[in-house]
Amino acid sequence: MEFSTSKLDRRTILRGLRFAVIVSLFFSVLIIMLTIDREALQNIMRDIEPVYLFLALIILFLRWLAASLLLKTLVSAVGDKIPLYDAVKIYLSGAFIANVTPFASGGGPFQIFFLHKKGVNIGSSSVVIIVQLLLRIFFFGSAALIFLIFFNDLVSRGYIPAGIFYTAFGGGLLVSLFIVLFTLLPRTAEKILQMIFSIKKIRLLVKRSYKIKRFLVKARKELREFRRSLEFIGARKGYLLLGVLLTVLNWSLLFLLLPVILYGLGGGAHFFQAYVMQTIFYLIIPFMPTPGASGIAEIGFASLFVSFIPGSLIGLVLFGWRLFSFYIVLLVGGYFALREISNLGSKKI
Repeated sequence: MEFSTSKLDRRTILRGLRFAVIVSLFFSVLIIMLTIDREALQNIMRDIEPVYLFLALIILFLRWLAASLLLKTLVSAVGDKIPLYDAVKIYLSGAFIANVTPFASGGGPFQIFFLHKKGVNIGSSSVVIIVQLLLRIFFFGSAALIFLIFFNDLVSRGYIPAGIFYTAFGGGLLVSLFIVLFTLLPRTAEKILQMIFSIKKIRLLVKRSYKIKRFLVKARKELREFRRSLEFIGARKGYLLLGVLLTVLNWSLLFLLLPVILYGLGGGAHFFQAYVMQTIFYLIIPFMPTPGASGIAEIGFASLFVSFIPGSLIGLVLFGWRLFSFYIVLLVGGYFALREISNLGSKKI
C-alpha cells in the first residue's frame, strides 16, 4: 500500500484547512451579527462566568484522553501496543485530517498510516480504525433511535423544515446501517466484488493491466489479514466492552461542552436536551461534503439548537462550540500531523 505525503498532498491539506477555517469563521461571524444587539452583548458581558469556559477546556482535554485511550485499547485488542502519548498524537492527527477533508474521509487513512509507522501492521491498523468507526456508528445509531422514540418531546427541528430534517436523519441511519453490515459481513463484500469483476469489460481491463492484477493480489491478502484480526478482536470481549464504555465517554464529554459554554455565557445549561439533540446532529454531520462540515455545521447549529438556546446567545454559543470542538483541534492536531508529513516527505508503507 502506498501512502504519499508529497508536497501536493501537503498543499491539498492546507487548501482544505484554509477553506474549513475561512468558511466556518464567515458563517459564525455572520450568525453573531444577525442575532446579537448592543443590549444583549452588555447583558452577556455582565453575566459571563469565565470559570465555565476554563471548565470547557478541561472537558476538551479529558475528551482527547478518552479518545486516545480508546485507540490504545483497540490496538491492545489486536495484540499490539502503543504508548499513550503516541495514541494522543495519532488521534489528534487523524481528527485534524478529518476536519480538512470532504466527508471527513482523510482521518481514517492517516490514522492507519501513523499506526503502521508505530509498528502495527496495515491489516491490524485497519481493523482498529474500522472497529473504532463501528463503535461510533453503533453509539449514534442506537442512541438517536432511543431518543427519537422515548424522548421525542426533547427533539426539535428548530428552523429546519420537517422534510429536510427527517430525510437527513433517516439517511444518516441508513448509511450507518450499510457500513455496519458491509463490515461485519465481509463475504458480502467479496460477492459484490465478484459481481463487478464478472462484467466482461472490467475483466478484460484487469487481464491487460499488471498494476491492477498486483493491486488485487495485495488487496486479497490484506482482506484475509483483516478478517483474521476482526475475528481476533471479536473474541476479546473485555477489550470490546472497554471500547464501548470509552466510546460513550468520549462522545458524552464532547456533548458536555455545549451546555457548559451556554451556562458560562449566562444561559440555562439544558444538559439532557443538549445531549439528545447533539446525538442526532453528530449522526448526520460526518456525511456533509465540505471539509469540517464548515458552513453546514454553523447553519445547522443555529437552525437546530435555537430550540433551547436563546436567540441573542446563539451566535456566541456557536462560536464557543466551534472554538472548543473544531478550532483548537485544528491547531493542536495540525501541529502533529503537519510535523509528521514534513519529517517523512514522500514514503511508502
